[in-house]
Amino acid sequence: MHNLENLETALRAWREILGPDNVLTDNATRETAQTATFATTQNVPAIIRPSNSTEVQECVKIANQYKTPIFPVSKGKNWGYGSQVPVQNGNIIMELGRMNRILDYNEKLAYVTVEPGVTQRQLFEFLREKNSNLFMSVTGGPPDASLVGNALERGIGKGPYGDKFSHVCGLEVILPTGECVHTGFERFADAKAAKVNRWGVGPYLDGLFSQSNLGIVTQMTMWLLPSPNYVQTFFYSLNDDSRLEELIDTLRYLKLVGLIRGTFVIANDHRILSFDQQYPWGEADGKTPLSSHLMHKLRKKLGGAVWFGEGALYSVNRKQGKIERQLIKQALKKTVNKLTFFDAKTARIIPIFYPIYKWITGIDLEDDSLDILYHKNPHRGIPMEQSIAMTYWKKRSPVPSDMDPDRDGCGLIWCVPAIPFEGQQVRKALKIIEDTAKIYQFDVNVGLNCVTERCLDITVSIVYDRDIAGEDERAMAYHDLMLQKLNEAGYIPYRLGIHSMNSLPPVRDDYGKLLSELKKTLDPNDILAPGRYDFRNEWL
Repeated sequence: MHNLENLETALRAWREILGPDNVLTDNATRETAQTATFATTQNVPAIIRPSNSTEVQECVKIANQYKTPIFPVSKGKNWGYGSQVPVQNGNIIMELGRMNRILDYNEKLAYVTVEPGVTQRQLFEFLREKNSNLFMSVTGGPPDASLVGNALERGIGKGPYGDKFSHVCGLEVILPTGECVHTGFERFADAKAAKVNRWGVGPYLDGLFSQSNLGIVTQMTMWLLPSPNYVQTFFYSLNDDSRLEELIDTLRYLKLVGLIRGTFVIANDHRILSFDQQYPWGEADGKTPLSSHLMHKLRKKLGGAVWFGEGALYSVNRKQGKIERQLIKQALKKTVNKLTFFDAKTARIIPIFYPIYKWITGIDLEDDSLDILYHKNPHRGIPMEQSIAMTYWKKRSPVPSDMDPDRDGCGLIWCVPAIPFEGQQVRKALKIIEDTAKIYQFDVNVGLNCVTERCLDITVSIVYDRDIAGEDERAMAYHDLMLQKLNEAGYIPYRLGIHSMNSLPPVRDDYGKLLSELKKTLDPNDILAPGRYDFRNEWL
């Protein structure tokens, strides 16, 4: 914690630049900023809210002058990883939500340049107002989450550009000293390829500012995708858990040959249930986890399946799409159950023939969920809020219409190991997850995010009720032991929360030394998000 005199002087200087309304120190605002979906003890002295890159630069210079650390966030909705809470105590939060301009847009070359305050909802509505033929990759996070923030965390979206950070370029970055740099060709004033070429010329720097504390990204170009002439969504279930490895290997092949272009998820029964309802406390007699008998009963509502898959096909025309559909059916017919496809035509008649659909698929959907099958499906670049309801799985009060997991005491911790896209590897990792869940008596709530042709991420969601005494500690103990065992088996997480920055296994090289030199060179006063992805436990 830096000394109080420096803090007060820095706050006065920030008020002169931003105005008093954008330097917040009231208890209510600070309390909100200090709250996440798991236990935190960090004290946040203030929140500062710059509105443009110049103000960010000036704020960083002040932080350097008075040795006052700052922790930048875009919209602060990093639920399950720490929300907007800093890694260390005493950091000033720099909230970039006021920087919400869409700076450039090109329909022909399919890109958009945005500031960190631009949200999924904002870009979706912008494209709709422009009558654009382009669509973006959306995540399962809230519609009002930042596009830039998610990409910098290397988040996962839907569609062919679901590997978010692989489809961005041209970053504007404020360094911890207050200097400004532009990556790729953006550093040249009149470079025509600045927004369409990832690499530029010379060393590629963009990655230094992803999952790091080496700079504040104030601008990013994101590539969009032209809407295909013919889109199909598809869904399938797997009743026999022993065939999961076969399914994984088949899907890997389909991605490697390019038949399935986009990212997709295979979710287990607990994940689907947590989207659809809250924990059945009455039927479970207040006990956790769900008994095998009750789980069997609840699974009937899901058609008896233990795994659920989904995806989308993007085709030039209907003729191509029908061929691709048949190839998918042929590849999966011996493994999965109840494979169904939806295009614009079939989606129109679903409400009419819903009882028949329910009988064929075994899936019972709420009326307002029918559109998700196609018309409002995120594979078509449409943000959705339904997945946020999962965070209320263990709450005994009803899910509110304005969901806010931080405010409502929802417990959520993510553990997200990266796994080779191979059935046997997935099974080994799942066994570690399941065995650890038994120790702490948690339901196993997982999704297999199939991101690239060679790698998938298992997203384990530890969902609980923070209002129940002792649950914060029990949930974190489950997370920590699970992560430890996954690390020992070689399944390292692709993303970390503020609680797990020091939870990686020992390294075998001088990576930490290199990172320490970069940090000390770019941030000599250690004022930018200390402890965030810098693994300082290795070099301090």
